[in-house]
Amino acid sequence: MRSLLPSLLLFIASCANRPNVQEIPLTDLENTGTRIDPAENALTIIYFLSPECPLCISYTLAMRNLEQDFASDSISFYGVYSKEWFSAEEVDSFALKYDLGFRMLLDEQNRLAQALGATITPEVFVLNRESEVLYSGKIDNWVNDLGKKKLEVSEQYLKSALVAWQSGKPIAPKRTEPIGCLIE
Repeated sequence: MRSLLPSLLLFIASCANRPNVQEIPLTDLENTGTRIDPAENALTIIYFLSPECPLCISYTLAMRNLEQDFASDSISFYGVYSKEWFSAEEVDSFALKYDLGFRMLLDEQNRLAQALGATITPEVFVLNRESEVLYSGKIDNWVNDLGKKKLEVSEQYLKSALVAWQSGKPIAPKRTEPIGCLIE
């Protein structure tokens, strides 16, 4: 019995960073129930967004470029919005206006946000096939405080994480503190 305890504790600790994303019901913009299943892709990129958040609007070009550079059969991108606050029409209008080509989903009662620990928009999560969070936080270091944008981005956290993963290298940092609008 004693030898099982360390193994059990190690198993529990490894599961703590693996939320059951695929079990959380979401809604697409056609009001059809759907889910995100990280097992279907080598990587799953989830942006938590708000069509009303100024930083989400400011980051649309960066998100579009990242999706164009990295989307493939093995890497999928999703934009997730609080269903409590935004309608499918608002989300669709936002995606069309800013030419966002990745799949947009509504998160009823913020269940996916809670499972991943998302609190801010824009906030990004990179998950592997086992739903392990490989990176979470900011897209880059363009904004280090609300209302304070740099002239140039010097650290592209999400892009660096994707390049590191593609190269088989460790992702560092694994987490950055997101800045933006609160998920309500």
